[in-house]
Amino acid sequence: MSTSLESFETFATNFRKTFSNQPCLVINVAQSNLPPSPWSGNDNRNTQICCQPYFDAHTNGGRYEIAFFDNGYAYYEELEGTRFLKRLERYNPQMEFRDLTKVLERMKQILEDSATNTKDNQISVQLLNDDELVVEIKGRVKGSILFTYVFQCRRREGEFYESNYVRQIVYCLAERRSRELELIKIIQAKDKELDDYRSQGACQLQRSWLATQPFDKEEFDKSTSRQVQQRHDDVLLHTLDLAFDREGQQLIEECLLRNEYRKRVYTSKGSNDASSAKTSKKNISPQKRLPSRQQSTSSQPLNDEETAAERRRHEELEERLRLDRERDEQIAKKKKKKFV
Repeated sequence: MSTSLESFETFATNFRKTFSNQPCLVINVAQSNLPPSPWSGNDNRNTQICCQPYFDAHTNGGRYEIAFFDNGYAYYEELEGTRFLKRLERYNPQMEFRDLTKVLERMKQILEDSATNTKDNQISVQLLNDDELVVEIKGRVKGSILFTYVFQCRRREGEFYESNYVRQIVYCLAERRSRELELIKIIQAKDKELDDYRSQGACQLQRSWLATQPFDKEEFDKSTSRQVQQRHDDVLLHTLDLAFDREGQQLIEECLLRNEYRKRVYTSKGSNDASSAKTSKKNISPQKRLPSRQQSTSSQPLNDEETAAERRRHEELEERLRLDRERDEQIAKKKKKKFV
């Protein structure tokens, strides 16, 4: 018996997110020794880096997973429980940590506010070697107490980079493209609506300067292509900001959740199909199995009369076949030509 699947909205509300469901965000860096990236700007300084943070205060006494992405590499760390607490105490001996929920919230806030409040939130990045990246974050607690924490991340292989960072970029591009096409459809529909009003004389524009030309997608593509050079510098200087702004993060998060929902749908469908198959096998009618019993009955030994009758039928068949062969041979002889 199949069960109804919950709606995506209900699923998204109740789904417990993990690290892989977290959208990336862009953090501002005060100090960095990372090599220049394609979006370093004119001064070739890495003032930004992409980060994927996940903080969980309800598992193993508090834990986090975090990844930083730069120049085709991913640097990742996971820490929890006692080890996490010891590192907190090492860098903040003046503090007592009773509520790790607030600590994790503050760490997340430092990352998110690094671009808007550089006075109270500072981040420095140091690449120690090819495999280790150290990220230090500093922020103020209660306005005056300095809080410090250091992430010690190890480099991960290309699959990790692609399955997290690259996947989010592709999702965001696809979703933005889908919405662009939807907007074009709406604009074209509005043009048809206005054209219908004009044809009936019901549309009289009072302010002539508000008049617009009907939307032409090909012309729109050409005009935006001509403007690329004008917008080129701005795109290069704010590449990460444009890619992972607040709207972009929301789009990515929804795509990641829809992917999880899609997995749930297919899993549920597969379970229902398997259950239906088992049920159908159990409900096979006994009448369908009768042929096998009939076959076993027919395989019982024949009596003497039946054996004699079967032998006569066999002999008659053999005789007919012999006569047919002789007739065919006579016909073939008549058709043969002499070899001269």
